[in-house]
Amino acid sequence: MGATTALPDTGGGELDADYLPRAADERLAELLTAPTHPVVVVTGPPSAGVTRTAAHGVRRQRPDDLFVAIDDPHRARLDEVVERARKRASASRSVVVWCDDAPLALLDQVRGDVLAACRADRDIVVRLVFTVRWGLAPLSRGEVAAPRFAPVVVAPLTPAEVVGRESHALVAALGVPRAVGRRLGDLVSPLEAARAAFAGPSGDVVRLAAVWHRLGVPTALDLETLDALRPDDATGDLASVVDGLVEAGWLVRTTRAGERHLAPARVLVDLARLPSAELVGCIAARLDHHARYAAARTMLAAGLDSLAAAMVTDLEPDPLGPVVALRIARGYAGLERDREAAQWFAYVIAVGDEEQARAAHRGLGLVFYRYDRLDRARRHLDQAADQLGVQVVLADIALRQGRIADARTLLTVLRRSRDPALAVEAACQLGTLESTTGHPDAAREAFTAALAAADPAVVARARTGLTALAPATSGDSNASWHASSDSDATSSAGEDAEEAEQPEEAESAGDAEESPAARVVPLAAKPRT
Repeated sequence: MGATTALPDTGGGELDADYLPRAADERLAELLTAPTHPVVVVTGPPSAGVTRTAAHGVRRQRPDDLFVAIDDPHRARLDEVVERARKRASASRSVVVWCDDAPLALLDQVRGDVLAACRADRDIVVRLVFTVRWGLAPLSRGEVAAPRFAPVVVAPLTPAEVVGRESHALVAALGVPRAVGRRLGDLVSPLEAARAAFAGPSGDVVRLAAVWHRLGVPTALDLETLDALRPDDATGDLASVVDGLVEAGWLVRTTRAGERHLAPARVLVDLARLPSAELVGCIAARLDHHARYAAARTMLAAGLDSLAAAMVTDLEPDPLGPVVALRIARGYAGLERDREAAQWFAYVIAVGDEEQARAAHRGLGLVFYRYDRLDRARRHLDQAADQLGVQVVLADIALRQGRIADARTLLTVLRRSRDPALAVEAACQLGTLESTTGHPDAAREAFTAALAAADPAVVARARTGLTALAPATSGDSNASWHASSDSDATSSAGEDAEEAEQPEEAESAGDAEESPAARVVPLAAKPRT
């Protein structure tokens, strides 16, 4: 177990005498001493001092406990760790299980049986203290339920935490004005040296190690994998480059999942830029499907939906469940990979609950709408017609299919929306309808209302509509409009292919020429997360 009587110096060299107090300390102290919270998760933005805050709180509030550090959290079985910790605990001395930078795979193991095992009767004999890189609010968007945890959010320094502490070494070195609003990591970490490491001749290795860690890849990063992922024009012997980075402290040789692993210094992870979808695809090609699913869930927790979609390309959605699959589908839609998006949306419709299915119908309807498959788009969007953004698209579909009365009714209702963006978009679209159907006065009034939009694109469309507006619309134009709409409706109604394969088949049809003013572009065409 490696149980000790003192928590190691997990604060990066900053012990209690050097600690700069902050607002989260009081909340953390309360949770660490309360008999109701066996699991405490400390989180916050990068470089805010999350690890320092958690370590200081444990040292101060639980000084007599035994401490157990989970060194390989990607491989640990939390139920076994807690059971072994219980055997070390006694009536007078409980055990703190510590994990810095805990991955989602470990947090997922915090279930009812683990929480029960942390207690003996009403007393907590094992406390789990985790730090995570991202807030619990984004984590709870996936399948990780925040109510299982007692969260502590560490924010960057505030004026109240700095003013009056001018004698503190950090504040004295920088001065109060320069310290206010700064993240603690910016004050104590060698940021300039870290940035130089990215820009140096070994910067490609530094970035790959930082990205590997940031994406939450659960498998080990070794020399062979690094060599395969390095750019073709990379120079220098890789083994020598790694030795130099280890000696400089930018990389650490450790183990992950029982294999040799190169871990980056934490400051590098905080500074690393997000990788491209292409690089994520290259990393995914070197992982088994279990590791790819785990990494995708970690990326979803960080809000990296599109990169998570790139990580699970060609995998089935089943192991992730409908909540995660819905976000993956939206990620594919953001990458404009509509075939994959349609497949994952269809899965959510089949297995999700009513709310999830409605959201998936909306996403799948927008995919077909993007390819001008109006009948199919309408069929799915009708399932989510209670959403105002969907109603804008349905109005555009009705307009293009020649169902003028339906379109006018929808747009008139949307003009009274409490959402200003939707109201002006509906006004601009209504102006297009009235202009095309020969009602210039009504069109002028609608376009004028749309000029109040905050979106420059909507304003530009409204001005174009006003400029092109004639005193009266000829009957020939109206007839031409109906003929064009009928043609659209007929072509879309003849498609019998499976829905998940439809977007690829529709690519050629999506290039058909049409009037730009007849399309709803803002708001509705992009799926919202």
